[in-house]
This record gives sequence, structure tokens and C-alpha cells, in this order.
Amino acid sequence: MWLLSLLILSQTLAFAQLEQTTRIEIPTREMSNEQFDVFSLGDQGALMVIRRNDYLGTRNEQWVFTKFNTDLNVSWTQEYKMDFRYIPIMSYQNPYYAYWLFAEPDTDHFLFLQLDLERGLIDIHRGDLLANVSVNQFKVIGSKALVSGYYRNRPVVIVHSFFDHTTRVLPGLFERNMEINNIDVNEQEGLINVITYSIRKKECLFTIKTYNYEGKPLKSTVLKDPQNSLISGQIVPLNADDSYLIGNYSVGCTPFSQGLYVTHIDDNIPETPQFIEFSELQNFFNYMKPKRRQRMLDRIGKRKSLGKENKFRYRLLVHDLIQKDDEIILVAEVYYPNYKTNSPATFNGLSRQYMRSMDGFRYTHAIVCGFDRQGNFLWDNCIAIKDLTSYELREMVQLTPIDNYFLLAYPQDGDIHTEVIRREKVVVAREKYEIEARSENEKVLLNENATLAAWYDRYFLAYGIQRVGLGKNPLPGSAQREVFYINKFTYNVDENGEPKETKEASRKKSDGSKR
Repeated sequence: MWLLSLLILSQTLAFAQLEQTTRIEIPTREMSNEQFDVFSLGDQGALMVIRRNDYLGTRNEQWVFTKFNTDLNVSWTQEYKMDFRYIPIMSYQNPYYAYWLFAEPDTDHFLFLQLDLERGLIDIHRGDLLANVSVNQFKVIGSKALVSGYYRNRPVVIVHSFFDHTTRVLPGLFERNMEINNIDVNEQEGLINVITYSIRKKECLFTIKTYNYEGKPLKSTVLKDPQNSLISGQIVPLNADDSYLIGNYSVGCTPFSQGLYVTHIDDNIPETPQFIEFSELQNFFNYMKPKRRQRMLDRIGKRKSLGKENKFRYRLLVHDLIQKDDEIILVAEVYYPNYKTNSPATFNGLSRQYMRSMDGFRYTHAIVCGFDRQGNFLWDNCIAIKDLTSYELREMVQLTPIDNYFLLAYPQDGDIHTEVIRREKVVVAREKYEIEARSENEKVLLNENATLAAWYDRYFLAYGIQRVGLGKNPLPGSAQREVFYINKFTYNVDENGEPKETKEASRKKSDGSKR
């Protein structure tokens, strides 16, 4: 009896590390074409955006903006009818406003929607930029929009002022064989940094072109290396003239990564980059099965002993850097394009040809690396990503710091996969949790486009479309419903700030076994 009471008490106290604490649902409309999205506002809450076009209504699209607090209670709701002639291109968000860029196809007419995140007020700004610009980045600094893309196959960055409706093009960018890698805005200093990649006389050049708030060129910093080519870079400013650049590099002018780099730029003079080859990372190959990993390490060691270079061909999706007080964290996902072979086609009954088509992107693993504030590489870790394919190349793995730990998580097929690390060590191995329905009497029948976002502190948001029905032994013809859901997940730690041990008795945990 005493043992039975102790067992019941232990199961009562048991709960999963990642707990679904709050859920809201918005029923979808059968007679509408709807698109849903959610934006994290950190400890200020979250913003839900619904684009809705009724099949029997006007041609204008209704945009509904709803801000939630951290308890997922509604703070305010705002609506706007968007002129049907404009289509959305891209969005941008800072701590105070969210922006959307719209374009009228085949014209030079653009529209900017500015949403005040505190009060829900909407301002509309119109402008004429350049017709038929292929836009790939959109950011805002102060009261000016930065739109980058390609015009007549050449890079261009357009600056539009919301204040006086003037438009100008940043000089020194409209060149052949040049690509815009990134646009970095420094709100504090009022600086615009355009990072470009170009090939000149078989030489790969990585350049940071700096402009002031008015668009006047201030300086140009060229980074090059006789053997390696920088692929991407993000600026970590220390002051107006002192910064670090962190990114990934390749051997030769290819898009395939060989490793990571960090370089110090002082008074427009870059130091020799520190190159960190993937084989030098302690945990980079941990996503492989043990035997395969050992074969890879043996091959790398053998080539090094013979004085040969190890050449890697990895594609990296590098996230925005996460800056803590004493560390800079880089997260990057390793992926490759996924192709499928279609049925053979017959021409004139004589020949056959198999057609290959793009079938999304497959992710293999994500790496996490830490640097100190002096730009020194400190540690690395990784999380394996199994059988995850996305038709859109987007950031899947989310990272959030919890005290001295980092929680890594990504969604897949209605589940959330997690791993907890403490720098180079894995503290809690890979686990899986279901994105559940609202009550125990309901069952999730279908998941679509599940998305996970690191929110704030130890909280995550999961959202997407689900078809929900009754749970065990439903009656024939029982009603089902389709909803857009937002779930708040809490990662639980004990009183010492340590990750809690996962209990097999936890209802929230899904271990893949039959329930």
C-alpha cells in the first residue's frame, strides 16, 4: 500500500520538460481563401496576421492584425482592406513597428504598410521605385525603407523616405557580376551596411559598403583571401569604427561551405580572418551514425597526415546571430536540394528522357557555435534533423537560452523535437513532444505547416493548421473542425535551474510508441 501510494505520488508530480500550457484556436472559413502567420514580439507578446479573401466578396483582401500578450489574451485587433492591385512581397519587424512591402505588378508603384505594435495604428506610405525589380531584401531604418534586389540583372538598393516620399538609389552597387549578400542596419549609429559578393578576374571579393542615413557613401571595406572565399557575413558592431564579421566560407568561388570564419575590422582595416574548418569542430559530424562518423573522422585524419586538404561541400542556412552579454551564438542548418525523377517522356516514339524536378529542401543537422566578445571561437554543438523536408527554404531549428543552457527545437509532422545543450555538451538527449488538441476528448487528425518560434525566456510558440475530431471511440459521422492554432509551450526546469528529468509517465511526452 505504501509502495502504491508512492508510485501514484511520483506520477502526479511527473510532467514533461516541454509542456503545452496555453492554446488558442481560430476556426477557418470554408468560403474564404485564408493565410495565417504569427510574429514573435518577445516578452511584449505575439502578433497574428490573417489575410482573408471571401470568394463571394470584394476583390480587395482583408488583413486582420491581432496582438496577444504573453498569456495569449487579445491586446488589440486592427483591420485593413488592401487594394486588390497590390500583392505582398516581404515584411520586416523592429521592436516598435512591423512593416509590409507591397507592389503593383508591371508598374513602379509600391506601397508600405506600417503597423504600430504598441497601439495597433496603421500608416500607409506610397511610392514609385523601379518597375520589375526582383526584390530579395526589405528593411527599415528610422523613417526610410531599404529595398534591395535586381534590376536588369544588376544589384540595386533603393531608399524610400516615408517623410517626404523621395526615392533614391544607393551609389556604387549597380555592377555586373555582383550579388548583394546582406543589408545590415545600425539604428544606433544611423549607418547602412551593404555586404556584396563579386567575382573579378577569377578573384572572389567580399565587400562591406557603408552609407550614412542620407545614403551618402562613407567607406568600402574589401575582404579577400588567396585560398578561401567568404560566402556570408554578419556584422557585430563594437562601436562606430570597430566590429567583427562572422559567417561561412568556401574554397574557390563556390556556394558550398568549407567552414566558418571570424574577422576583426578596426577603422576600415580587416584583420586576417580566422578560418575554422568543419573538421576542426568537435561535434559537427555527430548527426551521423557512430560507425559512419568514425569512418569520416578516420578519412579526415588520414588526409591530414598526408598533408592533403579536406574539402567539404555543405550548404548552410545561417540564422541571425544571437547576442548575449558575454557570447555571440551562431546557428546554421545544413541542407541540400531534394530532387525527384518524373516519369519518362516519349518523343515521336523513338526516345525517352527522365525529367528531374525540384522537390524541396532536405535538412540533415544544425550546428551551434559560440564566440566571445573578442571574436574568439569557444565551442560547438549540433542537433540531428531526421527526414525533414520543406518546400520553402526557411529556418527550422529554434534556439533559446535558458540560464546556462540552450534549448534547440524544431517541428516535424505535428511534433516538436528538442535537445538541451550546455555549450559543447548534450545535457538532455533528443526528445519528441506532440502538438496536442485543446482537450483530452479531442484528437488531431491532420497537421499542416507546423511552425515553431522561439518566443522569450523559456517559452516557445507553435502554430499551424490542424483538423481536429473527437478522441477515443468517436461516433460515425462525428463532427470535425479545421482550426488555425497557436500553442504556448513552456520548458520546465527545477528549483536549481536544471532541466527536469523526463518521466515516462508524462502524458505530454510522445516517445513514438503506441499510446
